[in-house]
Amino acid sequence: MNTTASTPASQRILTLVAGSIAIVSLVALAIILIQYMMQTAPVPALLAVALYGLPVAFILLIVILALNFRERRRSP
Repeated sequence: MNTTASTPASQRILTLVAGSIAIVSLVALAIILIQYMMQTAPVPALLAVALYGLPVAFILLIVILALNFRERRRSP
């Protein structure tokens, strides 16, 4: 049985986008924590990135999983 199915380009791009959003969000969260430790006010843009970035990345990963399940059901 040959299981070397190629991943569609759109799914690879979506995975890359979700991963990069998650990494940027985690970096923003780390910067916010460092700013709190230094007792400075965090930049509101960083708060927005940290607040919305991880949920958006999680939703994109759920979409990727749904697309992958749909593709596996179609293939024999």
